[in-house]
Amino acid sequence: MSSERRRFDQRAVPGWAAVFGSAGAEWLAEGSDLPAAGSGIFSRAELAPPLGAERTVRVRLPLPADGTSPFWTLFMPALAAVNGFEEHPELLDGCAMIACTPLEVLARDARDAWLRVRVEDAVRAADAVARFPPSAAGSLGHLLPFSTTATLFRAESGGLSYYAWSWEGDVGCWAVCADGGQGKALVLYGEWSFDQDDVALGYRPLSPSEIAALAAVWA
Repeated sequence: MSSERRRFDQRAVPGWAAVFGSAGAEWLAEGSDLPAAGSGIFSRAELAPPLGAERTVRVRLPLPADGTSPFWTLFMPALAAVNGFEEHPELLDGCAMIACTPLEVLARDARDAWLRVRVEDAVRAADAVARFPPSAAGSLGHLLPFSTTATLFRAESGGLSYYAWSWEGDVGCWAVCADGGQGKALVLYGEWSFDQDDVALGYRPLSPSEIAALAAVWA
């Protein structure tokens, strides 16, 4: 795989994905005040918001879509959002993709904006197998590291497995797979770099050879 990365768009999004959006959102705990400008210290939400709820979320600029249409973004429970699933695999079950409608821009700077949003839909990674039809499109090519010097992480909990790699802190990929009676399936996949933090959700059953490829890398 080339070290060059492409931002997800209508052409580059994985063919198996049912929805896609940004993994760079930060969800403020309900009832908490906005942090001071430039501060990364604030209370993050522990649980994914229910349908119809209004919440506050920080997103990277430019604003998704036209700034008024619904957009999808990732929710991670507070401790996982701060420290990663490597340290908190038990929180994989709380990971979800959330469809939001922007209602108001509360604050913004040159890089980010705090938005008040309404939750239109929510799909936990653990529920993707039941929510979406299976797809055989695409491959695991981008998930497998392109360099033998890549840093690898793996964690699992409650029937969900987390795989991640990064290279020199510049680029990386991660994925969540569901392990169940129907075999292993890729349900959540993300790519990140300095100016990119994209994520896709769907139901992509893995073949025996693909399962073996994952096992060979994350032995």
